Amino acid sequence: MKRKILFYSFLFLSVTLFAQNKSGSKDSKQSSSVTVDTGITLPDTMASKKHSRFIHSKDTLTESDYMMSIERINETLNTIRDSARLGFEIEHFGRVLTNIMNDVAIIRKNIKDKHSAVNIKNLYLYQSFATNMDNDNARIRAHITSLYKRTYNAKIRLKTIFADSIFRALYSDKIESKLLNKKLDRLERKWNRTDSIVKAGIDSLNALKVIAADNSMNLSNILNMLDRTLDKAKPQIFGPEIGCLWQLDKNDSLAADTTETLNVLRSENKAMGYYISQTSDKKIVILLIGILLFIWLFFKRKLIKHIKDTSENYNFLHFHYLNTHPVASLSILLLSLMPFFDAYAPTSYIVIEYILLLAAASVIFFKQKNHSFLFYWFTFVLLFIADILTYLLIKPTLPARFLMLAIHLVIIGVSFRFYKIFDKETAYYKWIKPSIIVNIVVTSLAVICNMFGRFSLAGILGISGIFAITQALVFPIFIDAVSEIILLQLLYSRLKKGVDRPFDGSFVIKKFKMPLLIISLILWVIMLTSNLNIYHDISNAVVDALFANRTIGNISFKLISVLLFIIIIWSAHILQQLISFLFGETGNETEDSTTVSKGQHSRLLIIRLLVLVGGYLLAIMASGLPIDKLTIVLGALGVGIGMGLQNVVNNFVSGIILIFDHSIQIGDEIEISGQAGRVKEIGLRASTINTSDGAEVIIPNGTILSQNIVNWTYTNDQKRVTILFTLSGKELDANVVNEIINTTVKNIPNVIVKRNPVILYTNVMPESLSLSVHFWSTIGNVEQVTSQTLLQLSAAFSTKNIGFNKPLATCQAMGK
Repeated sequence: MKRKILFYSFLFLSVTLFAQNKSGSKDSKQSSSVTVDTGITLPDTMASKKHSRFIHSKDTLTESDYMMSIERINETLNTIRDSARLGFEIEHFGRVLTNIMNDVAIIRKNIKDKHSAVNIKNLYLYQSFATNMDNDNARIRAHITSLYKRTYNAKIRLKTIFADSIFRALYSDKIESKLLNKKLDRLERKWNRTDSIVKAGIDSLNALKVIAADNSMNLSNILNMLDRTLDKAKPQIFGPEIGCLWQLDKNDSLAADTTETLNVLRSENKAMGYYISQTSDKKIVILLIGILLFIWLFFKRKLIKHIKDTSENYNFLHFHYLNTHPVASLSILLLSLMPFFDAYAPTSYIVIEYILLLAAASVIFFKQKNHSFLFYWFTFVLLFIADILTYLLIKPTLPARFLMLAIHLVIIGVSFRFYKIFDKETAYYKWIKPSIIVNIVVTSLAVICNMFGRFSLAGILGISGIFAITQALVFPIFIDAVSEIILLQLLYSRLKKGVDRPFDGSFVIKKFKMPLLIISLILWVIMLTSNLNIYHDISNAVVDALFANRTIGNISFKLISVLLFIIIIWSAHILQQLISFLFGETGNETEDSTTVSKGQHSRLLIIRLLVLVGGYLLAIMASGLPIDKLTIVLGALGVGIGMGLQNVVNNFVSGIILIFDHSIQIGDEIEISGQAGRVKEIGLRASTINTSDGAEVIIPNGTILSQNIVNWTYTNDQKRVTILFTLSGKELDANVVNEIINTTVKNIPNVIVKRNPVILYTNVMPESLSLSVHFWSTIGNVEQVTSQTLLQLSAAFSTKNIGFNKPLATCQAMGK
């Protein structure tokens, strides 16, 4: 029994010791090398216990970590909301797309109306508006697509916003989530609002995309329909509609179809109503121009009435229209500009405008003394009305054809007769003569077309011819009205400055005659091509030619850029000259440089310089010249300056300095480089001086700035006059001599009496005295004052029996 107890005790002890040794060996191995994520190796168990908090710190999240996560998500939500929020432009796009949709429906209805007559001019009108609407729809559609991509990306970001592991850990941490419960609630509400904004934005953009796509499809169909209709209409016009006049038979109708006439009126009414509704913005421009012109006329009404009442004093202005019919003249000016805005207008709309133009012109022509011209004018007006009514209201029946033929033959006869009696000395002869020839040629073609059965083409040609001649007779009023407006403003500015002397208005008119003639020619060509129904094709060809990319070497350009460059620079030069005229300068008179307006001259020079510089900068930007190419040009210019253009640049910079420095101004009396005279002009390269002999001396600005300048009128216009003379007599009393001199000099005009004359005795003898008298006068009257002084002193001393001998010098400039 004892043996069993000892055996089991020994066995238990052995197992226990074996287990302890195994456990100690394992622990020693583990404690000898402990490696953590931080890469730090701890050598023993004590080190492990010491740094255990540091080892597990990366898995510990604090409240600040959660706050930073919430802040990041909040900022992300703000960014998503801002990118998904749609502005007022969406409402604007919606209105534009809806208007396009409604306009497309109107065009479709007008085209498909079986009761409407086919009119090429109206078809071009619809095609033009449909093309513009298609471009607008495409532009808006591209913008909506861009907004949709941005909003959809915001939607994707909104779904992945909570992928932040720290933010997700916050919800598993019950203690921190309770502490930050209010912030989480606000964040959730913001997320809901942002989600609603994103969904609403996507829905709105989807709706607009549907409308834009539908408009694009409808416009494509409309344009195709118009192309097909035009392809069918052109052969109908140029082909034989009916038989020739000598091939008529009994089956030809002799009565007009009332239904067809009503269809024509209905078609014109619809086209005119649609055109007026679509061009209201353009009419606002011409309305603003008209309002400004009539406001200007209201403030100048007294001056116009004064010119009319005292016409003999203002014959130098050569007014023909503005002084007698100011309202009619301005009305003609505005109505003459309408082709710029109404090139695609329906025929009935243009006729209404043109009848108003002819009525205003008839009011002006009615009081002319040339009765022969008056007869032809009113004959053309009546023929115009008859031709228009025949074209619009009468269908190609036998009586209608003979009526149109008779009207066209009368137009040809009257035009030919008018051409024969037209005097070559008449104003604008070179302008009106070609228009008469065009009228005769076009109307003759109308007669031929009518005879060969092209009734519609004959009507188009006839209207174009009568338009050409009447418009050419009206445009001289347009040109003269603009010229008279400039002259009237020039006169008003001069009178305001106290200058009431006549001036040569022809010099002013020459500056603007050519631009006005070019504008008139463009308006005439637009109206002629529009009436011939070829304006659309010509304008498209011109636009394609102007906007086509062209290459010369490595340089690519467009003709429109070159044209804009030339037009802007030309306009800048004309505008800077116009500014001077509107402020009272005529450009060719010495009275422009009076002391009253010297300050205004300086301001005008600065304004003109700014206009020129701004025009050149704008021209460079409009030309589309690349910056790298411009750098090359500037580099080449720098080399040129270094090699031989120093004087040019020196004069240019000196001119700018003179303009802003005010050391000399227009109207100053100066002496420089041995030349004395009055400054007439300060240019960018050189300045011009008018001498007393009538010569114009051109001095480079660099020379002026590098030399000493004597400016007699820098601060005032006073100049000292010195007279030397001798007196002889038996009794020469100095007091009597002084009294005679003082009294005589002060009574001479243009002598400054505030400054007493200075009398100096240079030689005193018993029976003779030599004197030097100094007094002050205005710079422009020195010679006249000197002459008057000599004459009156001689007369005054002779009454005292004192001899007045010939002066040794009459006038010397001694200073200011």
